[in-house]
Parts: sequence; structure tokens; C-alpha cells
Amino acid sequence: MNNFKLRKHSVKKASFIENEEKEKKNDVEISVEGGILIPKDFENSKYLTVQLKFSVGNPEERLYLILDTLSIFEIERDGENIEISGEGVRAVCLPVALAELRKTVKKVTEAYGIAVLDLPPFEEETIEK
Repeated sequence: MNNFKLRKHSVKKASFIENEEKEKKNDVEISVEGGILIPKDFENSKYLTVQLKFSVGNPEERLYLILDTLSIFEIERDGENIEISGEGVRAVCLPVALAELRKTVKKVTEAYGIAVLDLPPFEEETIEK
């Protein structure tokens, strides 16, 4: 059994456009996509990465925000046998990365001086383990 510990969460790209000439909408599309990078050689790498891309709106709307984030987790090994499955990483690391993303979105929108986006937990954060 391996454990994963969050070591770093950072924004790698941020893009923000607010066009005040465009009409304000009550409904804004929010999307999150991502991937997990698991090392193939555990002897030389003890970290895995969760990459997330978050977006609000689109360039044609009044508000458009994109954040690309990286969450780096240390693989805490128990014993010599190291087996890491994508499913296990998704179950343990993805909820943590999504929670960090929500905090980051709140901080970034506050820093940009727009209405603060305090998102509710993502569905993946609330799945029982």
C-alpha cells in the first residue's frame, strides 16, 4: 500500500478577460479537465503529478478565465513492492487536487478584482472512499 502526500500546488498558466461591453449572463459555463502523470521508474522518481485545466465562460462572453494547475504528490512507499494504479491515484489524489483548485480559483478571482468565485465541492471530492 502506498500513500500520497501533496507537496506542491501551483498555477502554471492564468488567463483572464473581462469585456464590460458585453452583456452579463446569469449562467456561465465552468469546465475542468485534467490528467495524471504517474512515473514509470519508481526508483528514480518518487512524485506523481495531477494536471488540471479550469475554465469559466469563453472568449465570446463578458468573463473568460482559464487556470492551468499542477499538484505534485510524493509517493510514500510502504515496503519494496510499489504498484500504483491510475484508479487508486484518481481516488486519493484527484479530490485533493480539486480542493486546491477551488481555493486557487477563489484567490485568483479575488486578486483580479472580480466577483469572487467560491465554488462548491466538485463531485469527485465528495465520493466516499
